[in-house]
Formats: sequence, C-alpha cells, structure tokens
Amino acid sequence: PNSRCVKTRSTFLAVFAIAVFYIVWGVSQLISIKTRYPLLSSLLFSTVFTGLIGCFVPIYFKNRFCWSYNKPGSNRTAGYLFLVLAIVFSTVLSGAFVKAIELKYSWSLILKYILLFFPMSLGIGLFAFLLIPNTIQNHKNNIIKSVLLVVSISIFFFLSFYVDSLFQDIELAATMGFIGLLLGAGYLFLGNFWVVCPALFIIMLVNTLADNKYDEYSYWVVIVSTILSLTILTLDFIKNRKCKTKAIQL
Repeated sequence: PNSRCVKTRSTFLAVFAIAVFYIVWGVSQLISIKTRYPLLSSLLFSTVFTGLIGCFVPIYFKNRFCWSYNKPGSNRTAGYLFLVLAIVFSTVLSGAFVKAIELKYSWSLILKYILLFFPMSLGIGLFAFLLIPNTIQNHKNNIIKSVLLVVSISIFFFLSFYVDSLFQDIELAATMGFIGLLLGAGYLFLGNFWVVCPALFIIMLVNTLADNKYDEYSYWVVIVSTILSLTILTLDFIKNRKCKTKAIQL
C-alpha cells in the first residue's frame, strides 16, 4: 500500500510538473512575441523556465522518489541507431545543417546559441528522459509499457513545440513529435540519459542556428541561465557522491 501510494503521488506530481512546464513555456513565448524579447521575457524563459522548472524540478523529484538517471539498456546497437536517425533526419535531411553553415555565424554568436540551448535542451531532456521514464516504471520487460514510454516521450515533444509556437505551427509540432519518437526509442534501448540528452542538444542547436531567430538575445542572460543549470547539476552530483560514500562506509 505504501509503495502504491508513493507511485500514485509521484505520477500526479510528474503530470502537474509537466503542466506547469507547458504553461511557463507558453507564457514566456507570449511575452516575447508581444514585446520583442525584453528583459522580462528573457529572464522568464532562461531562468524560471529552463533553470528552475526545467532543471531543478525533475532533479528534485529524482532525489525525492529515489529515481536514477539511467536504466538498464537492452540493445545498445539499436539505441545508437535510433539516435543517429534522429540527428540525421532533423539536421541533414531537413537541410538545417547546410543552412546553418551558409549563415556564417561568428564564434561569439555560436557560443551564445550554445549557452542558450544547453540549459533548454537539458530541461527538456530531464523531463523527457528522466521524469517520464521514472513515472512509467518497469517498462524494460513489458511491451505495453515500453510502447507507452516511447509514445509518451513523442507526445511530450509534440505538445512542447506546439506550445512553443503558441498552437500556430502544427507541422513543427508533428516533426518534433516524430523526432521525440526516435529519441524515445533510442532511450528505450540504451536507458542512458547522458547519451540521449546530448543528441537532443545537437538537434536543437543546429535547427535553431538555421532559424536564425535569437541573434539579439541577451548574452548575460544566457550566461546566468547556463551557470544556474550547471550549479543545479553540480549540487546533485555532489549529493549523489556523498550518498554513495556513506553507503559504502556502512
């Protein structure tokens, strides 16, 4: 009964967190469109959305409910194949990679995009490949739960980018939903958050460089956002190391 109660509570909190994630994303996008990237919109998006909600909330749940970043993988070859397919489809076949090169960005501007989309991809990745897999537990040897996991990750990506466009670009949402399906399949077979999340970062970075929409974004805001996300990750690593040391000593 106690374990069932904890599972029900963690599921409710996970769904609630995803809802808040969507709401804050949508509000920050609405403010940015209405006011053309003012300081308020930048801070809301890059600190509250990507840092506090995207990064802190899933990691807090991880420690609260004793989740782990990684799960046992079942087929590494298949997992890497799906990740490669996701990257190739979204960057090469889409033409985003060539377009990004043709724009001839300066190194300073490329660094700004990296600092902007590292925290964002980390936040999305923590929800997609930490929170959702640990909410749908015991999926390794259960075909129905495995399918549910991959479909749930795909739907999460679809809704995320549908909200990002303020429900205006369903084609983008559908494309990202398909990419989420490939990434979800990659995670299912690999079970490794630290491999799948960088693939997501590459996809988001290349496509955003190709879109050329964030050139005027505040440099100091993206620096603060990156430092915030890295600080949260570092504190979590330190806490996990201390717990492992205590467990070994006992």
